[in-house]
Amino acid sequence: MQALAPRLDETEAQPAHRYSLYGLTVHSDVPLPELPPAMGEASADLLILRRPLPEGPHGRFSPARVDLFWDTVGRFRVEPGLVTVDPAAGVSDDLVAFPLLGPVLALALHQRGLFAFHASAVSVNGRGAVMMADKGVGKSTTATALISAGHGLLADDIVALTGDSQPILLPGFAQVKLSDASLARLKVPGAQTRPQVHDAIDKHRVLLPAHVAAKAVPLGRIYALERGSAGQGPAVLPVQPAEALPLVLRFAYAARFGRDLLNGAAAARHFRQAATLAATGT
Repeated sequence: MQALAPRLDETEAQPAHRYSLYGLTVHSDVPLPELPPAMGEASADLLILRRPLPEGPHGRFSPARVDLFWDTVGRFRVEPGLVTVDPAAGVSDDLVAFPLLGPVLALALHQRGLFAFHASAVSVNGRGAVMMADKGVGKSTTATALISAGHGLLADDIVALTGDSQPILLPGFAQVKLSDASLARLKVPGAQTRPQVHDAIDKHRVLLPAHVAAKAVPLGRIYALERGSAGQGPAVLPVQPAEALPLVLRFAYAARFGRDLLNGAAAARHFRQAATLAATGT
């Protein structure tokens, strides 16, 4: 992993919120009730600071710095150990959290040397079951059904792994995003449905604090979710060895941002991690 987060200048106020996720301690200016609180007085591995950012292009990508911009949310800068957030006027912290705990966080994990990809994962008998699929196919619904059966949630949306020869799945945070139909059908004890934050967001944020996996687990198996044909339900298919590497590379978060982010040593590390994940999970 890369160096710990940059330390604040002595004149700067310490972030008010302290969280733990993916094995990291996070100190944040932005309240993120989705995240579990950090225990003890550990120093920050990742700082999230609310600061003004200069105007610029909607996206700038390099291994050492990423700038992102959404018209309806604001600007974000991702540097090793530091995420700077500049919300648009009038935007709620709940709406800021959508990209912050999505692609922004995934890029911060990538900068630390973790392999982050778009998937859902649960812990089944001490090993991680990872489900990959296109948006809307049912990753979160499948994960929640497994949670209802007594298995622990590792992550929904961002799955992060560490380890070279044996990939280890790191617990993220206890939130899933469910459609109206899935929310009505799946009943998980202790589930907390959070209010909608934007008319364009059609999924419900559901907190499952009592059902998150207690620890990191080794990768068990990768599965692909596919939409069913007319009259049939969706299918959950074990990934075959020849299909695994293309699938892993396709759903990796870093791959969304092109060659400016993945080049040189960063690209080589990314491909090695993907190859190990593909070989282990089939």
